[in-house]
Amino acid sequence: MKLLLLDVDGVLTDGRLFYSERGEELKAFDVKDGHGIVLLRSHLALGVISGRPGLARRRLEELGFTHLVFGQRDKLAAYADLRAGLGLADEEVAYMGDDVNDLALLAQVGLSAAPADARPEVLAQVDFVARAGGGRGAVRELCELLLRARGAWEY
Repeated sequence: MKLLLLDVDGVLTDGRLFYSERGEELKAFDVKDGHGIVLLRSHLALGVISGRPGLARRRLEELGFTHLVFGQRDKLAAYADLRAGLGLADEEVAYMGDDVNDLALLAQVGLSAAPADARPEVLAQVDFVARAGGGRGAVRELCELLLRARGAWEY
C-alpha cells in the first residue's frame, strides 16, 4: 500500500455532529486513531475523501494528511482524480468507509475496510472489519494492520 484514504464522519469520528450556541459544528476525534496515523504516516501517504465540507481540516493537517477532498458526493470520481494525479494503481490504495455512499470506492481499491458499526451493506463487502466503531479506534486497528503487513509494527 502507498496511500491510505479515509472517510471522516463515521470513520474518523463516530458520526455525531455537535453544534455550539453560535451554530459552530463540532466533531470529536479519538486520540488512539490519531496515534495510529502518526505511527503510519512515515510509511505511506494519507488522504481523505468526504462528502461533507472540510470542517475537520485542522485536525487532519495536524496528523499529516496531505490529500484532502471535501464536499465531494461522488467519491469514486474524486478518487479517480486523486489516484491519477498520484500515479497509483488501485491495488496500492486502502480505503475505510462506513456507509452506502462509500460502496463504489470500497469496491475499487486494493484494501477495503470498515468500522464495526458501518452499515450492513458495507460490512458485507469489505476485506477488513475493525472490532471498534467509527471514531472509537477503528482507524487505529487499520493502521496497525498496515504496519504489520509492512513489517513495521514494533510493539
